[in-house]
Parts: sequence; C-alpha cells; structure tokens
Amino acid sequence: MYVAFDVPEHFRQMPVGMSPEEAYAYAFENLPDLESGDAEVQRRVLREVHGGSQALARIGALYSGSVIGTMEGEPSLATMAVTATEFPYGDSARVAAEGVLQSLVAARGQLWSGNVYGLPCGQPAAVVTGPRVYQVPQLEPSDVPFAELQAYVPVPDGPSLRERYLLTVSFATPAVRHWDRYMPTLVRLLRGISFSDQPEGAAVPVAAAR
Repeated sequence: MYVAFDVPEHFRQMPVGMSPEEAYAYAFENLPDLESGDAEVQRRVLREVHGGSQALARIGALYSGSVIGTMEGEPSLATMAVTATEFPYGDSARVAAEGVLQSLVAARGQLWSGNVYGLPCGQPAAVVTGPRVYQVPQLEPSDVPFAELQAYVPVPDGPSLRERYLLTVSFATPAVRHWDRYMPTLVRLLRGISFSDQPEGAAVPVAAAR
C-alpha cells in the first residue's frame, strides 16, 4: 500500500534514513558556518544529524519537517511528522479510530479533546489536540509549553500489505498564539491523504521506513 499527502510548502524537510555521507552533505549544505568550525564540533553535529535521521527511520517516519521564522512580527516555530506503525486494528477502521480517540483523551487529561472525522480518501481520522509541557534543563524557566495536534488514520488493506498500519500525523508548536494560523496547513495535509495499491506520483510505501 502507498500513501501520498501534500507536503507543507513552508516546512523544511529533514531527510529520513540518511547514510553518513548523505548526512555529511546535508549538514554542510544547511549549516554553512560548520565548515570553518572546530573539528570536534563538526563531528558532534554530523553524529547528531545522522543519528536523528536514522531515528526517524526507526520510528517509521515517512516525512519530518519544521518551520522557523516570523508570523505577525513575532518568532514562530513548528514541527510536523508523518509516521506509519504496525497496528492490528481489527475489522473496522471506524471502530479503531474511535477507540484511539477515547484512549488518548482519557490518558492525557481534561485539557485534551478530539473527534473522528471522515477524510476524502474514505478513511476515518481520530484527531486529538491539547497542551504539553516539555522540560529543557538548559533554559530558565525550564518548562516550555507546546500546543499539539495528532491525527491517527488506519491504513486500508492492500494486496502488498499483509500487516495493518496506522498513519499518524503529529504537529507541535510552542507559538501557541499562532495556532489558528497553522491549522489550514494541517487541514490541507489531512484532506490530501490518499492511498493506492500502486506507486503513483509522489506516493511512498507505507512500510518504507523499516
């Protein structure tokens, strides 16, 4: 089974599963000051870039990207990832989506909420939103609040896919005040998801990152 979706135009993609050579080229292309820096710093950055790209592959990432810039004259940052993981959801994708929704909302507390929506591709999506606080010891204060959205879409069966998968779209931003400005991008991505038995256009294998 293959999946296609609209990559957000303002997000810069982090390649998934890069080799050491590819990570080297990516790091020097995106961090031009690195070339004139200390050799030990170069090695550390290259290890982190390569390790991060390989970690994305291990978690089943099909896309990972971020955007950093200004919005309404203020700094703004957001990250987005699309992953696929094995998930034996049973006979009904709708029941699976509803179960995921109930479990996540119950586990994350009263500030989280969500709903199940039908997508144009014919599959349901369990969409949950809420706040999360990450601790960054190097900062003062160390608590960094984020707003998050996660959408879970059961992947339909296909002749080339023996196991069942769950497609997850994850979005997070510490610029909570810009939440409404980012939402149209998420809506376009979710409504643009399509599944196919054949590799058509920009479609990628659901099980590509294994």
